[in-house]
Amino acid sequence: MTTQDSRPSFAPDAVVVVGALVATVGYLTPWFRAGDGYSWSFSGWAYASLSTGGGWTLLTLGWLVVALVAGGWARAYPGAALTALTAAVGAWTFALTVVAASFAELRERGSINWIAELPFGIGLPVMATGFGLLVAGAVRAVVRSTVGALDATARR
Repeated sequence: MTTQDSRPSFAPDAVVVVGALVATVGYLTPWFRAGDGYSWSFSGWAYASLSTGGGWTLLTLGWLVVALVAGGWARAYPGAALTALTAAVGAWTFALTVVAASFAELRERGSINWIAELPFGIGLPVMATGFGLLVAGAVRAVVRSTVGALDATARR
């Protein structure tokens, strides 16, 4: 007996896709500068546009691309949803590492609250929002697609 899979060939999860896009924008947008007099801001774009090519910092963008592509099928396929979740955690981990490495490049200025005195851009809050949406959407997609697949199997 042959059964036909009734799931759609393309089933994007909007929260996963939007989360990946917002996280990418936040990663590429300036996070902070070393001081008011500096024109160069720390950001994923600053690292990617280095003359050396950005190196390992580009892995964050790679993970975000994987999450975005997997998000295109995450609503219907548990494997795609799990891939989106794995890529979300991978991107989040690398982004946090890049931001931490950026903070490590700054010299302490003598006060206990020296980081709060940095000129911050919009990048970190946008990136945090994007990763929140991406991880939450991917977890939801894993649950929804798994339940949907189990329900389809039970109806056969």
